[in-house]
Amino acid sequence: MGRIEELQNAKRVRNATVLEEVLTSDAHQIHETLADMKQEVFDLACDTICRGRDIYVIGVRNCAPLAELLAFYLNTIFEHVRLVHTNSASEIYEQMLHVNERDVVIGISFPRYSMRVLKALEFANSRSAKVIALTDTQHSPMNLYSSCNLLAKSELSTIVDSMVAPLSVINALVIALSLRKKQKVLDNLETLDRVWEDYPVDTHDEINQLDPDMQLIPRKGERQDA
Repeated sequence: MGRIEELQNAKRVRNATVLEEVLTSDAHQIHETLADMKQEVFDLACDTICRGRDIYVIGVRNCAPLAELLAFYLNTIFEHVRLVHTNSASEIYEQMLHVNERDVVIGISFPRYSMRVLKALEFANSRSAKVIALTDTQHSPMNLYSSCNLLAKSELSTIVDSMVAPLSVINALVIALSLRKKQKVLDNLETLDRVWEDYPVDTHDEINQLDPDMQLIPRKGERQDA
């Protein structure tokens, strides 16, 4: 059933219950993902990423934010992380021109599957790179070229594809890798602290919680104006 038909037939989701319906559905998808995820597959993904030289991450359309988030956090753990930009197919190949057997390519795609991501994984596979797919089922075309398949539920709810379960898998992956590379992560964070001290950033870019009187709580070392 397509998006239009889903929206027209979504009588079970009414305005009064949409919050409960959606959050309950998301929680169910996380539970199913956990039940179906094999620990050895998850460990294999962590091992593969840790052994990689360059790590490429690619996702388009609704998967682009997932790819960006994964690349952002991987960059705090590893030195060579590349978020592949996907404005065109030719641009993808240009960015992956030097991929080889020492590298890891992580492709993220859920229905409707992206041909650009599929072709990128095919290209990586042809260059003997290690390919990891984050997708929805074992029947996903992304699995054709991957050696490790991380499966997460992503069911259609009217016009929105739920990405809660894939995001949870990404969170688990980042935390597991951080624990494996704990000292490296600590060193990187300490380096960032020194960089921020040497090259101050705009102190007004972040705020803390509000106090009970709805006043901004100044960060440590900041002066609170009268």
